[in-house]
Amino acid sequence: MTMQLETNQTVPGESERSHPLVDTDSTKRARRAQEGTLTERETRIVAAIAEAAMPPGEILPGAGAPTAMALAAWLADVPTHIAGGFRAMLWSVELATMATRLRPFSALPLEQRMNLLSTWEQRRSPALRTALRALLIPLKLLHYERAEMFRHVGCRIELPSIRDEHPRWLSQVMNGREVDEDLDIECDVVVVGSGAGGAPVAHELAAKGHAVLLLEEGDFHRRSAFNARAARAHRLLYRDQGMTVSIGNLGIPIFSGKAVGGSTAINSGTCYRASEPTFASWREELGLPEEFSSKGMAPYYERVERMLQVAPANPLHLGAIAPIIQRGADHLGLHHAPLLRNAPDCDGQGVCCFGCPTGAKRSTDVSYVPAALLKGAQLVTAAHVDHIDIIGGRARGVTATLLGPHPHSTGGRRPRLTVRSRAVVVACGTLLSPLLLQRSGACRSSKMLGKNLSIHPASKVMAMFDERIEQWTGIPQGYTIDHFAEAGLMFEGSSVPLDIAAIGIPWTGKRFTEMMERYPYLATFGFMIKDTSRGEVRAGLGGSPFIRYNMNRRDLELMQRGFTILSEVFQAAGARRVLPLIAGHDEVNTPEALAQLRSARIRPGDFEVTAYHPLGTCSMGLDPATSCIGPDHQTHDVSNLYVCDGSAVPTSLGVNPQLTIMAMAIRAAEIIDTRLDG
Repeated sequence: MTMQLETNQTVPGESERSHPLVDTDSTKRARRAQEGTLTERETRIVAAIAEAAMPPGEILPGAGAPTAMALAAWLADVPTHIAGGFRAMLWSVELATMATRLRPFSALPLEQRMNLLSTWEQRRSPALRTALRALLIPLKLLHYERAEMFRHVGCRIELPSIRDEHPRWLSQVMNGREVDEDLDIECDVVVVGSGAGGAPVAHELAAKGHAVLLLEEGDFHRRSAFNARAARAHRLLYRDQGMTVSIGNLGIPIFSGKAVGGSTAINSGTCYRASEPTFASWREELGLPEEFSSKGMAPYYERVERMLQVAPANPLHLGAIAPIIQRGADHLGLHHAPLLRNAPDCDGQGVCCFGCPTGAKRSTDVSYVPAALLKGAQLVTAAHVDHIDIIGGRARGVTATLLGPHPHSTGGRRPRLTVRSRAVVVACGTLLSPLLLQRSGACRSSKMLGKNLSIHPASKVMAMFDERIEQWTGIPQGYTIDHFAEAGLMFEGSSVPLDIAAIGIPWTGKRFTEMMERYPYLATFGFMIKDTSRGEVRAGLGGSPFIRYNMNRRDLELMQRGFTILSEVFQAAGARRVLPLIAGHDEVNTPEALAQLRSARIRPGDFEVTAYHPLGTCSMGLDPATSCIGPDHQTHDVSNLYVCDGSAVPTSLGVNPQLTIMAMAIRAAEIIDTRLDG
């Protein structure tokens, strides 16, 4: 069967100014903000909070009215429900002082405001700490992303623009934002999502001669769009601008990508195979076949590793943090090594999470997607899939909305894309795939759709040294302590630029500014736990995922062990100050303080947690009552409908999952191929 897709549209990615939702004109954004996002009173409240949270230091200017205006512009671009939630938290801070001070927060003297924020940030209340953090994250990011802040501490500001190449496969791409009429397309397989799951499936099936249509809700941002600025990258590449947060006994930001390449475009490039004990648990507890073993999956892993050119991180680009970790780990007798990565030509720019500007990182937008297009696949960007068309218990295609302007030719609505296909592959990611299946009426026989969510919780410890670290240079995640991997603890580097360091320090006031002024001497290293806690995802406001996740006592204790081990490593490496940044244990500079941290009873909300690897919400298994898809990735109750992304992975892996998602996707593609030909 052939697929017809003809277009005279210009290629996306040529200029990010060419479509309406990628607006780089800050003046226009600020004007839109003033017209409806924040009132004049709310802008004054923001300025009062910013002034108290980030006062001036010896070299760094303080925040205030300009920061408030930047926030107003930022809010103009975020989804309405997020802006509304932010305003609600803003007013909760403003009115929190009425009962005790008889005045709103913004009317208090600066010193009182600073003291209040310092008290609130230390209070052992998950709700209060989460709300304060949610308010301060965009404020800190916007204040510290300014060029003069980078210059004040002597670090690089941004990268020069890179001119894009124009390879032949770009002719296979249609920019959905530039389509002004309804479209009908027929193909063999439609793949929804271009990340770690969808792109390998599309490539494998296209290589076998099938007509493949790849749909992506985000845009195709090429190398010229990547300039190392975090705020800009969050706006271009992250779902909901990185403001997706789980609700539970602690608030956890869960980051995912929204662009061609999905989350692979914004990850650190770390590549690990799942362990044999993990596969053994799938076979023993879930009844999955023997193929799910280190031996059975090895051929698929090998194919992915060849495509991504996986190799140990280049020692030349590990930065100053690697010798520090080596020194501390050697002193404690811990095994450590460079991480395995998918960036063969990496030059150590250190901005992997904001789009690789050199194309060295083999994310799917520069590996599997171009390879699929060269094999004849087609890609439509800015295409939001509304539902899967299911007829007689079989998936027959999808219906999507193209996210361009409202054209007059379609009666004032956005144009629609109707796809008729022999098979449908859902690869929207762990947070969105269950929502698409739910609104399409699939997996009704399972009670687990959207449940079984694992997130691979992550945190970090910072440390101050007498020597310059300059963590903006080198690979941000290039080294590991894997000594405790079997216990569910992986320590992986997490060096961050100035503005991201600012949001990673949950302090306010003078001590926060003092820390930021010492940024060149600050080291950061991270860890992740193999969680046994489980959450769920449901449809929320504006179509965004609503996530519930409570951390259980076992995982809480494992997090505490991670903080303790990493603090000990930094102490052994000679750090002047060790900063786990836990309420009641902000600094752990002595063996006595370390012992207190080890024996303390840590509670949810006492420390900062982030997550980058959600899995399991369309879990694989044999029983339709306890799983959504079978070992062949096909849904239990709808034929020709397959799920090939992190949502299919049934448990936490304990390591970065992209390699496993890709290997499982290639295996699934082989199964789909035989059925299409059958």
